[in-house]
Amino acid sequence: MALSGSFYKYPVDNFGLYCTWSATQSVTGNYSDVTLNVYLKYYTLNVGSRSDSTVSINGVSETYTAQAINDSAAGYDTTLLKTYTVRVNHNSNGTKTGVALSASWRFSGTYSGTSIGTITASTTVDLDSIDRTAPTVTCSVSNITANSFKITATSSATADLWDYSLDDGITGTEFSTTAGTSASTTVTGLSPNTTYYVRVSVRKKSNRVYGESSTVTVKTLGGAIINSCPNITADAATVTFKPNVTVYDASYSYYLSIYNGSTEYLALSARTWSKGTADRTITLSQTERADLLDAMASIKSFTATIKVVTKSGTTQIGSTSTCTCTVQTSSANSGPTMTAFTFKDSRSATSTLTGNNQLFIQGYSYLYVTPGVATAKNGASIVSYAATCNGVTDSNTTGAAINLYEVAKSGTVDVVVTATDSRGYTVSSTQQITVIPYAKPKVSDISLRRTNDIEAEMQLTFNGSISPITVSGTQKNSLLYVQYRYKLTSASSYGSYTSILSSVTQSGTSFSFSNLELCNLDANSSYDFHLYIRDQLNTLSALNLYFTVPQGTPLVALRKKKVGLNTPTPDSALHVVGDGHFEGNVHIDGNITADNLDLDIDVPPFYYGTCSTAAATVAKVVACSGFVLETGATIVVKFTNYNTGASATMNVNGTGAKAIKMYGTTATNTYMWRSGEAVLFVYDGTNWQMVGMGTATTTYYGLTKLSSSTSSTSTTVAATASAVKAAYDRQDFDEISLTTALALSYGGTGATTAADARTNLGITCTSLYNGTLTTGSTTFNYASYKAYVIIGQPNSTSARVSLFIPKGQLTTTATTYQLADETNYYTFTLSYSGSTVTLAYKGRSGSGQVLRVFGVN
Repeated sequence: MALSGSFYKYPVDNFGLYCTWSATQSVTGNYSDVTLNVYLKYYTLNVGSRSDSTVSINGVSETYTAQAINDSAAGYDTTLLKTYTVRVNHNSNGTKTGVALSASWRFSGTYSGTSIGTITASTTVDLDSIDRTAPTVTCSVSNITANSFKITATSSATADLWDYSLDDGITGTEFSTTAGTSASTTVTGLSPNTTYYVRVSVRKKSNRVYGESSTVTVKTLGGAIINSCPNITADAATVTFKPNVTVYDASYSYYLSIYNGSTEYLALSARTWSKGTADRTITLSQTERADLLDAMASIKSFTATIKVVTKSGTTQIGSTSTCTCTVQTSSANSGPTMTAFTFKDSRSATSTLTGNNQLFIQGYSYLYVTPGVATAKNGASIVSYAATCNGVTDSNTTGAAINLYEVAKSGTVDVVVTATDSRGYTVSSTQQITVIPYAKPKVSDISLRRTNDIEAEMQLTFNGSISPITVSGTQKNSLLYVQYRYKLTSASSYGSYTSILSSVTQSGTSFSFSNLELCNLDANSSYDFHLYIRDQLNTLSALNLYFTVPQGTPLVALRKKKVGLNTPTPDSALHVVGDGHFEGNVHIDGNITADNLDLDIDVPPFYYGTCSTAAATVAKVVACSGFVLETGATIVVKFTNYNTGASATMNVNGTGAKAIKMYGTTATNTYMWRSGEAVLFVYDGTNWQMVGMGTATTTYYGLTKLSSSTSSTSTTVAATASAVKAAYDRQDFDEISLTTALALSYGGTGATTAADARTNLGITCTSLYNGTLTTGSTTFNYASYKAYVIIGQPNSTSARVSLFIPKGQLTTTATTYQLADETNYYTFTLSYSGSTVTLAYKGRSGSGQVLRVFGVN
């Protein structure tokens, strides 16, 4: 690197261009002024001017006219052709290298025998570096006040220009032009309690390069700072709280206010506080306390923003300082009060009956509650009143009377009245009322039927009870109405009521009625019957019972433990009037008593009745002593062969097991067995059984062989009924074919032969439901019955339909069944749980109904 030098170009010795250069530098300007001098060196020379001569510095060129030279004197000489200066700027770091210097001059001739055209001399130089280093600057801040502070700065090199900024170097303010390595200034007019970002910039005197300090953060003093505030109990008798506040200047005034969100609830008067950080005691005046509570009239508490503003006179110092806390009230201090409430039974029908509107009848009295007078506190207001009894609540905003209507629970029942204020605080009052247990009249056992189930005459019997309504030891309830009405099932409306109250027997709370000649209803028609019962609550608790009376002589008559087919009065478990046809074996655990049986053997007609009604054409009464039949008569019977007159007369007097044996003598008997064949009638002390014995000459297991005489009065059979049974079970007797329809039975399963027939025709039916079930449900016993018969109608005008449902078909899951005809249907479900079956209504298309349910054993 250099600031001067030379270079040349000689095409031949002592002839050519010789150049010198020099540079003058500006440290503050960071540049060098480079000057190039161009000389022509020669021995002797005569040449004209040259207008195309050039000179160039750092790429900046100039074309000039070189003067003519006429020099014939001997000896070397030098002529200046051109002096040329160019300003060359250095890099930012002060360096500059590779500066190109060149010059050219055209000769266009021969010199010393050498042809020379244009001579060009050039070189490249590196200039000395210029000092461009910046000074190192530091600054500090002191003497901080609300409106000013002092800035002190130092520089590592002499600086001749000093300035500061308060916004982190964005805007500068000059504060000194005195050359030196340090300077200071006091900044005034600042805002209190404000943060400033101070930086100092200086200019190095030697090269005018600027240096800058790092940022110093400074906050002016002045406005108080609230650091924390405890929770405030606004409804305390004296409201005092202690916010922690830092104060910088005790001469200022401090204003504290309480905000809920953006709404100011309370502004306090000016306070003066000592300098420093401390808990500042604030005690509200009674007016300030009232103002705060009025602002909180609709809230119990809130998260408050506590603000502190510092002022000098009317001018705010610094910014507002804030913190948060909870402002609260308490139920003890702000909860409302209420006087006692009153109540009464507002329903005249019940209060008239009891004679005391302070008593209530379960499910029917109207509980009418008048709230007491509620008073709110501390600026709040009463917004609602509510009354509650037995889970029922009603309310209003005025304090007017509240009707809770019927009370479903009996006994001593709590009534609670509650008042609520605008803050949500409540006050409650509780009193007890007496509720008399009550249920509407009940009928526990009722029967409505035609006489003999076929006649026009109607029979009605029932038992029931009413609830006692006892006031001061006096029972005030009794039956008020008992009446009935009826209509043809096909009719659209009922006739007028007929009262039977005078015929009802009442004893305490129980009542009963029986009239076997109540009225006459055409036996050939079906009727709907309505029984209507009321007690002293009159229409409030009326009992309506509906029945359907079928036309006379039902096809199937279901009686207790009896079923009649084509007869309304069965006299045994199964009583059939008319012929029967069976395609299968029949098992019977009892006597066979019939006048006409289509059997493979001929059985003579025999009598089953009393002495006085014995039919001579069927049986002859010999005497009324001997065995006992189920009808209660005592007779001795003579059996006669009607074709031949052959007979066998037996005396069966005595007790215990006994037998009657008969045999035939004529092969062409019509009603008796064939000649030589016998029949044994065995009595085991309870029932008579008939057993075929084959021919009279055969002996069978303990049975005395029959004689061939026509009379067997002296012959005794020693076998007991159990012995006969055992012999029969082993099929030791000749088979008696009953046309696979009727045979002796001692249990077991049925078969296709008389010997194995096991069908049991003993049926018992029990009435489980008798009424009109259109909706709802009914229950009955599950464990006691083997099957159920459900009788009902798809529509109220339809023919009746019955369903036979074996017990094994029931499950714990409700299963759907249906009574239906071509148009209508009634659907119900059956299920059992434990020992209870539930029949529940499910749906219907018209007016279908279930009328009867029987349990079958």
